[in-house]
Amino acid sequence: MWKLGWMLLLVLVGGCSWITGERGFIVDRRSEYLETVENPPLVIPGELVATRVQDTAPIPAIPTPLRPEYYDAKPPRPNAIHGADSRDEVRIQRLGERRWLAIPEDPTIVWPKLKQFLAENGVPLARELPAEGRLDTDWMTVGAEPYRDVIRLAIRDAKAAAQMSGGRDRVRLRVEPGLRERTSEVHIRYENDAFSPPAPDDLVSLESTASHLATAEQDLLNELGAYIAARVAEQTVSMVAQDIGSGAKSYLDRDPEGDPVLRLLVDYPRAWATIGQSLSRANIEVDDADETAGSYLISISPDLEVGEPERKGFLRRMFSFGRKETMNLQIRIRSQTDGSQVVTAQAADGSALDREFGQQVLVLLREYSS
Repeated sequence: MWKLGWMLLLVLVGGCSWITGERGFIVDRRSEYLETVENPPLVIPGELVATRVQDTAPIPAIPTPLRPEYYDAKPPRPNAIHGADSRDEVRIQRLGERRWLAIPEDPTIVWPKLKQFLAENGVPLARELPAEGRLDTDWMTVGAEPYRDVIRLAIRDAKAAAQMSGGRDRVRLRVEPGLRERTSEVHIRYENDAFSPPAPDDLVSLESTASHLATAEQDLLNELGAYIAARVAEQTVSMVAQDIGSGAKSYLDRDPEGDPVLRLLVDYPRAWATIGQSLSRANIEVDDADETAGSYLISISPDLEVGEPERKGFLRRMFSFGRKETMNLQIRIRSQTDGSQVVTAQAADGSALDREFGQQVLVLLREYSS
């Protein structure tokens, strides 16, 4: 009898690979995602029209996950994707004399809303560059007479306040990716050809030019922001504007030593203001700030509740870590030769942090940036 038992045991042991092996019924695939690769793009034969082969219901882009290869044993939680239901999310940002709209929606969604805003106000388009996110209205002659649309009203009132008359008026807009993924920025410039020579027609970026009347720009941003926040034109996705949303103005990366960094594709003044604003929104205490050195000294207490009430859950977990003492950190901003900025998180004395903790601090800074 005991011989029969041994034989059954040998059969069961030998059959384990049949049950749990690579071709068995139960296969452990928990780490296979580390080796997955993206399929190559669809290649359209030359005899077919490529523009007819497209997704009629595209899925919005998902934020890039944290680098999984650094966390084989315990992958971190995905980055939070916050809803855009709050009207307060549509904000007018200002840095010096620069103003722009910050919108928590993908550029491919914002683009058709801009066109709808212009169409509903009876303003024709003269130039449309979807790949660049650029729109130019036709030249208009806005006088002192009453108007029913908000665009001409804003221009008329701004001209009256500046005691300016005559000339032709136009509005130039650009949609750009925001600092966070699935967010957008909208920049507006107002021009009058009697005020000074307008910028070239082939202008792409609006950073190099200023509105002829700052009040007109401000009022137009207010009207457009209210239009988008009121959800007058509900979400649609523009296929022709997909190139606009191909990236964001910030992304998480690794330096040559493998330490996490946050790269901001903006100039230094805006990077400095962005990090300061992120710390303020996240309720992080700033002990010292040196703009010349590009350094923020911050304190994170163990009972910290991060940010706005609807966001506390995810970000509160980020800083649990079982720590019982206050964390003193240094946030550094360094300019690069290509004009971008690199943000790092270090201990207050300049020593390196735990990589996972440092990356989560940078995720928080990016999450609250705009």
